[in-house]
Amino acid sequence: MADDTLSWKFRFIAIAAVLGVLGVIRLYTLEFGVFSNTIHAQMLVGLSILIGLVISGGLFYAFRARFLPLELHLPEFFSVLIFTIFLSPLLGSLLNRGLGRTEYHSFEFLTEKPYTSSTYGMMLHQRIQQQGYLLEVRDQGALRQFRYKSQAYYPLTKPGDPILLPMRVGIFGFRVLLLH
Repeated sequence: MADDTLSWKFRFIAIAAVLGVLGVIRLYTLEFGVFSNTIHAQMLVGLSILIGLVISGGLFYAFRARFLPLELHLPEFFSVLIFTIFLSPLLGSLLNRGLGRTEYHSFEFLTEKPYTSSTYGMMLHQRIQQQGYLLEVRDQGALRQFRYKSQAYYPLTKPGDPILLPMRVGIFGFRVLLLH
């Protein structure tokens, strides 16, 4: 009887862990579109990893007695290190965007053109289908490119015209375009 209860608990934990990993994978796939529309996304990812490593290093230091001798706890140490590196950009982006505020920012319009993409390249006689739109704007002298899928928002706008874009200014200061 005790073995049945124990195996049921392990099965439940295993199923919950698999569902958790699948949920994180799903969140990451949804967040890739956000990363491509985040201004200075590389800096956000780098700072998120750095802050995650500092926090996990602080926790390891605070609980260092639990992990002694270190040779016996290397798998746990590297597991936490790897999970921190992979999960902190997702958490940083979600926190930045989720706790931010929405504002309209002015940009200089350059172009809005349809784009196509294919995971494995184009086949010889494949019909090319539009995947979305690429918006190129100038922001204080810097060229910015944003991608969105739903519709062309500026079909009649001429290059050089000012446009207002809805941006989510996150708590860490990184701006994210809200067009989908």
